[in-house]
Amino acid sequence: MKDKWALDSNKLLWHMDRVHKHFVRGKRIAPVMIDAGITKKCNIRCEFCYGIHQKMNGTMIPREPLIRLFKEAPKVGIKAIAIVGDGEPTLNPALVDAVIAGKESGLHMAVATNGVRMTDTMIADLVDRLVWLRFNLSAVGENYATVHGAPVWDKVKANIERAVKYRDFRKLYRPACTIGLQMVLTENAFKSVIEEAQFAIDAGVDYFVIKQCSDPKNDRMVVPLQEWFDKPGVVKVLKDAEAMSTEKTRVIVKFAAIASRIRRPYDHCLDVPLLFQMSGDGKCYPCGYLFGDERYCYGDITKQSIGEILASEHYWSVIKTMQTTFNVHKDCAGHCRHQSTNEFIHKFVNKPEHINFL
Repeated sequence: MKDKWALDSNKLLWHMDRVHKHFVRGKRIAPVMIDAGITKKCNIRCEFCYGIHQKMNGTMIPREPLIRLFKEAPKVGIKAIAIVGDGEPTLNPALVDAVIAGKESGLHMAVATNGVRMTDTMIADLVDRLVWLRFNLSAVGENYATVHGAPVWDKVKANIERAVKYRDFRKLYRPACTIGLQMVLTENAFKSVIEEAQFAIDAGVDYFVIKQCSDPKNDRMVVPLQEWFDKPGVVKVLKDAEAMSTEKTRVIVKFAAIASRIRRPYDHCLDVPLLFQMSGDGKCYPCGYLFGDERYCYGDITKQSIGEILASEHYWSVIKTMQTTFNVHKDCAGHCRHQSTNEFIHKFVNKPEHINFL
């Protein structure tokens, strides 16, 4: 069955104009997209929370600079913003207004949420304007509270079902928003794999993806060791879940991403001009692992426009550092958001000779 979302790889084949411009011609380019946090606050406490490493302090981006970002981003060449950052976006009261502004500006947008705080009005406002809406759901039923640290499964379940029902009604009149579920794979979450796959099918979401758990070297993290994946039955359960896929609902295990935790074939972070990342306090960095490290901070969206940041020599000096001296084998931890695109670009810039032979 075709994986039309490329959830276990990347979509750079759709953006080869920018790849060629920067990596062949050496020109400066605008990022294709921004992975954005809009708050450093959350209302649940997931056992795998990467935000602990990113020092969640309850701050959030004020309405005015947030709206400015969503209006200006398309003007400087940014095609999309995915609100998938270090906090729960529904806690920022400017979320919906920002999405409305972005839609009016022609921006493609997506939101990842734990789904706890969503209302019918918010669901309608988001589903009508987003390209995709993802619920971060790593356990269901009685296991939900164990993994997510809050006894709110019934509320989350109802909100997911309402979002799908509204989307199915609205798709009669406009292009449908893709709705999915994402599990971060830990040993506790593993107990819910089959049950969550069945819930995804019953709820009618488009996909249920199971992804690797990154390791930012934090004491609270519960990252499965590679040896755990080798235990009898683990891979079988994951493949059994994939086999449950239906014509309407795909179950996708990111096996390539899980396996690539072992080694990186490249030495530096090459793709950073293509993917811009912003923390929930407005400060901008090459990747989420570096949030809070001022050596790599591009700028602050609450104090500068996105155009000013991208045009600054400081921004490009950080890009150069990431591409030439930043050592991914020593300065990174776990599986990075940039892994797949870095692998793609590494192969692109190190193409073999004899181009007419397969």
